[in-house]
Amino acid sequence: MDTTPERIPRLATEAVELATCRPRQLEISPLSEAGQPDESLPWLTSYCRRAHDRRLSSIVEAAARGTSGIATLVGGPATGKKRALWEAAHTRSADGQFLLYGWKIWPGLSPRSPEELLASVKTFRKSTVVWIPSAERYFFSGGHEKGNEVADSLRNLLLDTEREPILILASLSPEHWQALAAPPEGGVDRSHVQLLLRGTSITVPDAFTDTEVTRALASTDPRVSEAAANAPNGRVIQTVVAGPALRTHCQRISPPARAVLDFVVQARHAGHGPSMSRTLLRRGAQALLDEPDADERFDKALKELTTPVRGGAAVLVTEAKADAYRLAPGLDQQYVTEASKPILPRASLWTVLLETVAGQDSLDIARECGRRHLLKLSAQFFLKSGMPRARLELAAMLAKAGRIDEAVAQYRILTRIGGDVEEAINQGANALFAAGREKDVLDWLGPLAESGNRSAALHVEVAHVRCGQPDRALAVHRRRAESGDLRSAAYVAASMVSPETLVDSHGWLSDEELKKQRIRRRKELDKAVRWLTELPGRLGRDLLPLITDLTMDAFGIGAVLEMLSAEATDYDRHGAYLLGAEALSADGQVEEALKWIESARQHGVAGTAAVATRVNLRARLLDAAQVCALESATAGDAVPLIEVGDAFANSDPALPERALKCYDDAATCDATAALSAGALAAAQHGMLDKAYGYYRRAYLAGCAPDPAELVRLLCAAKKATEALKWHVATVPPDPGSLAPIARHVKDFPEAVTVAEAVRSRKNIPRWQALAWVADELLDARAEGTGRETASGKGPRHATSSQLVLAGRLYKEAAESGTPRVEERAVRLLMDARSFVEAVQLIRSGHETVPRRLRALLAEALAGRGALKEAEQLLEELLDEDDFSAAAGVARGFNLHEEYFKAQDIAERGARGGDVECYVLLGDLRRGAGDQTRVLDLYCLALAHGHPGARLRIDHLLDAADGRAWEHTQLRKHGLDPRGEIAADWKIPAPDEDAE
Repeated sequence: MDTTPERIPRLATEAVELATCRPRQLEISPLSEAGQPDESLPWLTSYCRRAHDRRLSSIVEAAARGTSGIATLVGGPATGKKRALWEAAHTRSADGQFLLYGWKIWPGLSPRSPEELLASVKTFRKSTVVWIPSAERYFFSGGHEKGNEVADSLRNLLLDTEREPILILASLSPEHWQALAAPPEGGVDRSHVQLLLRGTSITVPDAFTDTEVTRALASTDPRVSEAAANAPNGRVIQTVVAGPALRTHCQRISPPARAVLDFVVQARHAGHGPSMSRTLLRRGAQALLDEPDADERFDKALKELTTPVRGGAAVLVTEAKADAYRLAPGLDQQYVTEASKPILPRASLWTVLLETVAGQDSLDIARECGRRHLLKLSAQFFLKSGMPRARLELAAMLAKAGRIDEAVAQYRILTRIGGDVEEAINQGANALFAAGREKDVLDWLGPLAESGNRSAALHVEVAHVRCGQPDRALAVHRRRAESGDLRSAAYVAASMVSPETLVDSHGWLSDEELKKQRIRRRKELDKAVRWLTELPGRLGRDLLPLITDLTMDAFGIGAVLEMLSAEATDYDRHGAYLLGAEALSADGQVEEALKWIESARQHGVAGTAAVATRVNLRARLLDAAQVCALESATAGDAVPLIEVGDAFANSDPALPERALKCYDDAATCDATAALSAGALAAAQHGMLDKAYGYYRRAYLAGCAPDPAELVRLLCAAKKATEALKWHVATVPPDPGSLAPIARHVKDFPEAVTVAEAVRSRKNIPRWQALAWVADELLDARAEGTGRETASGKGPRHATSSQLVLAGRLYKEAAESGTPRVEERAVRLLMDARSFVEAVQLIRSGHETVPRRLRALLAEALAGRGALKEAEQLLEELLDEDDFSAAAGVARGFNLHEEYFKAQDIAERGARGGDVECYVLLGDLRRGAGDQTRVLDLYCLALAHGHPGARLRIDHLLDAADGRAWEHTQLRKHGLDPRGEIAADWKIPAPDEDAE
């Protein structure tokens, strides 16, 4: 017997122990930035089993029992094929035993060539896994003869009983699988490959099913749960893979591509919407590169940015409309919506934007420029928009800046072109009044008032009065009254009756003088009444309530009753009885009022029961009021019954059950108001089920009350937890939805209750729900505008109690959340001055502090008082041109009374361009009594979009002496893109401006 060892082919490679093989050896890469794994997270994400995993596991289990087999996963790129094969090879039994214990796997380092596979097959022994993901490399790359040879050798391996069991794990793209199924063309024969793979395919879908998405949402791995929450159309794996791949790609792109990306980011910070035209991108990139037109370089850059990376995503996403692109959602979130620092676009880019954008994008940029006090740019973009709304906002901005003439010019244009005419009239008139220019109001709005514009007429009236011309104001009202305006009619009629006087310049009036005055005023009243009744289209009883009010004001209840009695008896205007009843009731004469009501009832006056209800309610005769209200409801008027219900609900003691009975009875006549009132009353008394029931019925009837008001009432009734859960279940938890009820979230358990409700409603991971609630709580009470998040975007003036609560929510979320959530948690803890907790959170769970947390650690250490350690870490960061920690560390030094060191660090950060350091350095200089360049620093920060700079500037200039010129110039002209007070500029006159 020949015992000479079989000669190993030269290209053969050995199999290795499956148990000790690592993912990276088999092309399974970590999700990382620039190829470096995040040391705070496991190498691989947690695995979500899917439908194809069951079929794959059955083949592995059969192999573990001794039966050779092959499985071929067929799916698109980044669908998890290799990961599924890896998990299958490491399948465990129900009791946790490794099924393929003792097996080897080939190759030990993937990928290999077809020649290496052919050479190695002969060396395989039983219990070997043959790992051939992307099997097209073995079956298609070396020509069809080579592919057939590889397939033939693998078929022989599977049929070799002496080497059984063998397990082949393969994957193919759908295109290559279809090529195998197609008829041979051009003499290409892959029959052996077809024989090997026939019946082995297991499809891996591109997208998760709804059930699989739900399972992924519940994953303890934040990378998976966050991807599941944000993945479009269930493409979870692609989303998991694409994020790090895109960020890595962005670090390695060419200079022209970098210019395009930088322009997109800066344009987004300037206020431009997500979608940008090809022309805009080309112009912007050229401005940043400062090179002449180079279309070829731009085309290559655009192709580089739109070519998908691993995971199928690209830096720029092509829009459905032609030649339009937008930044990938994850990158837009990272660079724009959650950017830790605001960006001031380069000066050259404003020209590009002005020449290229229009419509809504121009309007949005104008608003952002206005927020940064770049007034000239804002005005230019408002005009470029071409939208009437833009011109209205431009006028308001100009008026606020004290540029009244230019503002009024815009308002005049709006009244001519017909855009927001009423708002333009009101805003323009108010601006002129505020400037003490009443005559200009008359000049502008007088003709509009003459033509019948009611708003203009009202402002003209005020202007006449302020100008000491009451007769002209009265003439305006006369014209309005003759056109049917009851308000003006009342004004004119009241002006006809002179006021009652008891004294004159000589002292108290005598009885004779008082009598003469009364006779004169009576004649004036008769004249006013005649004038009212003679108004065209205003004859008869319609004006009787107005006449009643005039008589009451002039002569009191006695004269009113005398006049109404005559109207009822002499002119058969029996509705006068009800007006008399109302007047008597208001005067406290309930019994007399009820007698007048009875007279109205005898004459069959419509609405008698409603008036009787109100009279009884004023007298707190609730039972009698309910009887009258039921009669009114029978006649079709449910309002009195609702009023009685409100009275029962608010009586002392309260009678909520009787109130609800009134609302139910009223609902049979008019559900619109009754059901809403019932919901509010039930909530007021803590009747949860009743409140929810009424709300549902009101919602179906299209008349539901504000859910936030129900929550307020239920919280006042000590039903806060249930009310908060109900609100989330009722109102979709979208951005801002928590704001109306945020003040009712009093403590951590209630906040967690809301988060759990949000998690269930939005079907998101718990950590994400906690973070969402934290952001919403901060948004709701933040001073100013914009989002208040721990990322640093938006104002940060939340109360300390909010910071503590939001910080606790983020801290809990950070235990299972993404790195971004951990960073937010640390930021909020520091904002609340919980520096010790911030340091503990950063260092917990990390053998070494991740790079992304080093700046925050330096800030937290400084806040805690570990100044030497903080300074050392800061120096390391500054050596790397990372200034992000400078402001936080400087604040820590200042907090611990190291004032000179704090200012030195802030100055270094400001020289490095850190926006937060601009503001901090200004604060420190002011605190030390040094006003050197303080205004310049604040203005630079404002131009960058710092949310706290504007308030500081106002306080500085209001308190400073000798700064009137600067204050006026800053208010009137704003800033330029360099952050300096702008030079004189003007808006084109209306005849110069293209309308």
